[in-house]
This record gives sequence, C-alpha cells and structure tokens, in this order.
Amino acid sequence: MGFDPLDLGKLPSGIVNRTLGTDLDSAPVHMSGLAHRHAAEKHPGDYPLCLPHLRDAVRDPTFIGQAPKHRDNIELIRRIPGGGGSGVLVAVSVETDAAGRYRVRSFYVVSQEEIDRKRAKGHVRLALK
Repeated sequence: MGFDPLDLGKLPSGIVNRTLGTDLDSAPVHMSGLAHRHAAEKHPGDYPLCLPHLRDAVRDPTFIGQAPKHRDNIELIRRIPGGGGSGVLVAVSVETDAAGRYRVRSFYVVSQEEIDRKRAKGHVRLALK
C-alpha cells in the first residue's frame, strides 16, 4: 500500500489563535508520505475511520489544544459523524517547514471520555469560531 502525501487545506489560524492565544499564520497543512505511513502503522484500527475526516478536522475543528508534553504541536479534534462522540485528533506542528507548510505529525481516534479528560485538564478547548 502506498502512502501518498496529502494537502489538507489551510490551518484556520484565526480560530486557533482565538482559542489558544497563539499568533500562528494561515498556511497550508501538509502530511508527508512518511507521516501518512506512521499514522497507518501506529494506529491501524483508527486509520480507516480517520482518513475520510482529516480535511474537515483541519479546516473546521470542534476542539483545539496543546498537550503539555508536546508544546511544539497543536491538536485539532473534530467529532466523527455517527461516532458516538468520538473524534479524529490531528497533531500538527506549530512551526512551518522550509516550504511554508504546517506538518501533520500523526492522527488517531479519541474517545468522548478522552476529549472530556483533556477538556477538564485544560489541554483542549472548544474552538472559538
């Protein structure tokens, strides 16, 4: 199976900046073939469920956050339709690459319980649209 690079649209920097208090620029979000393969191999059960929702998660996240141990990434979470409250989490770098793109680090499913825990700890917030 080939793992082609994917362009997922522009980071909604206005929403991210309002939600997190950051000052990120609007730039394309790119997933390299290597990152694509990493997600497929590290999260094989989540991969087919997440893949159709990646662009929506990047363009219109339900929740946005930063894990304390991964301050160089932001987490964009969007609920999966018919997923019982679960969502797809897309981890995206906060620094752009040499081509001026934000890079996807990984993606996987997060349960409603995990979203609730992250919210309670203040690690993710409802996206301020």
